[in-house]
Amino acid sequence: MDRQTDRHRRLLLLAAPFLAAAVALTPAFAAHARPAEPGTAPPAAACELVAGASGKPGGDARHQLHLGGFPANQAVRVDGPKTSFRATVDGKGQLDRQGLRHGAYTVTYKADGSRQDVRVTCAAAPADKTGSGKRSVKVSKVEVVVLTPPGTVIDCAEPTTAEFDGMITATGPGRVRFHWTFGTSSEPVSPGSADFASGTTTQALLHVAGVPARPSAATVSVYVTLHLPDQKMSARSGPVTFTCQK
Repeated sequence: MDRQTDRHRRLLLLAAPFLAAAVALTPAFAAHARPAEPGTAPPAAACELVAGASGKPGGDARHQLHLGGFPANQAVRVDGPKTSFRATVDGKGQLDRQGLRHGAYTVTYKADGSRQDVRVTCAAAPADKTGSGKRSVKVSKVEVVVLTPPGTVIDCAEPTTAEFDGMITATGPGRVRFHWTFGTSSEPVSPGSADFASGTTTQALLHVAGVPARPSAATVSVYVTLHLPDQKMSARSGPVTFTCQK
């Protein structure tokens, strides 16, 4: 019995290192072999829809989609309101796409070494019509004030200028688009926009109109009109009359 007991102890001592190694390696192998939960993105992968430049005048404001934290050079598919496109993020795992509509977006890609689709839902701020002609801003008054003194004497053989102030009173916040026309012409000139903050405010828009030469005239009379196309409003100035020097 003593010899058998000693032999059994020796065998246990010889096997102990191998058993210890097996116990130590098992968790590592298990962690390496354990697949990531299907359909979930890495913790860093994210995307966000932020307000960008405006689109066409009078249309919806456009936004920028920013992706970050994705695997480097990863092919992705982006789906959103009236759009779906494929792209590849850069070496830093980032991508920016301009000119998108506001709404819900998702980014889909296949994880490395897997056929499982990974989807990321993009964060988006509430819709903001900044930059759009169709805004909550309400215009209550538009007028044009003549700045050039009446009866100003000029050399009518040379072109000159006349100055006006367009006055827009509106309750914001919002942006109001405008343009001018000269005399009887319907061609828009000097287009622009005025931004209004909350509350009711009035903004003055200086407009310097070019007056062509009229060598044989005794007097020259001109006027301008300020147009707000989104509000379908306009205001015509009084005449500016120049006296031609003799």
